[in-house]
Amino acid sequence: MFILTASDVKDVSAHPHYPLNAQKIVLRGEFFTEYNNSSAERKHNIYLATKSLNNTIIFPYEVFSFNDVIGERTSSRGYKNAKIIVGGQFVDGIGGGVCQVSTTLYNACLTSGLNVIEYHPHTLQVNYVKPSFDAMVNSGYADLKIENQTANPVIIKASANGSKLTVKIYGEPLIYKVSLKSEIVATVKPQPPIIQYTNDQTLTEEKYVVYPKDGVKSVGKIIMRDKQGKVYEKLFRKDYYKEIRGILLKNAETTKQSEQPKKN
Repeated sequence: MFILTASDVKDVSAHPHYPLNAQKIVLRGEFFTEYNNSSAERKHNIYLATKSLNNTIIFPYEVFSFNDVIGERTSSRGYKNAKIIVGGQFVDGIGGGVCQVSTTLYNACLTSGLNVIEYHPHTLQVNYVKPSFDAMVNSGYADLKIENQTANPVIIKASANGSKLTVKIYGEPLIYKVSLKSEIVATVKPQPPIIQYTNDQTLTEEKYVVYPKDGVKSVGKIIMRDKQGKVYEKLFRKDYYKEIRGILLKNAETTKQSEQPKKN
């Protein structure tokens, strides 16, 4: 893999030493996600990762590694603290937001008919893509790997404008159209919320410090339609995103008074 220096791919063709069927490079597929409501730190991380990804070329029969191309997500490389998922919880961590870049790329590659040979689901459902279409990455152990199984180069174009993240995949023409389908097959209710007490007298009403959220069991399907209109449906993954147990904060003194027996 190497990084394409030209910003425009409209005149790019297959490299001359690839024999037999060098073809004009066309748009094979694309995908976008939105992140307008993200923190400034998360937006910054998305921008950095997208900048590293943009203009990457995957040569024929080569395997792309997201972690190799993006590099380590460290503060020394400019990445900042933002929300990440660790152990089934949302916490602050260096590089939060990069998983949205890998997820957007993952979906773009699926719509482009490329072969995904490694992906990892999140433990919790994320809000920027439908269930069974996320792709979690971690520079230490979890990667996203894509194989270019075509006879021509594949070019990745990626952009992030602060609210919309777009990945486009260019390569030889597809012989069929690809669409993606997410289905929720079951939901899992969380346990009753954990009650925590505070002596803060400004708290007049109980409130959630962690909102409960249903768990989800889902499947992902790829729908392929050939030029004759024949449709093929492939079930390619099953997922379970854990439920989140809520944490409810109450005023200790108010609760104590309400629990006292009433006098006749």
